Amino acid sequence: MDSKTVEKLEAKTEDAIAEIMQKIGVRKLPISPVRRTLHLMAKAAVTVYEAAVENQSRGE
Repeated sequence: MDSKTVEKLEAKTEDAIAEIMQKIGVRKLPISPVRRTLHLMAKAAVTVYEAAVENQSRGE
């Protein structure tokens, strides 16, 4: 995948994770993650997606 698409997907995923965690709230979650943690969570999710795309293109 091209880097611009990856960056956009990471940003949108980060926003979605932050929104969901905010809706769940600190009373139900043990911690409220800082922005850096949210960014790493989004990067991890997109990396998994990129691997799935790569595996599909190889026919796996």
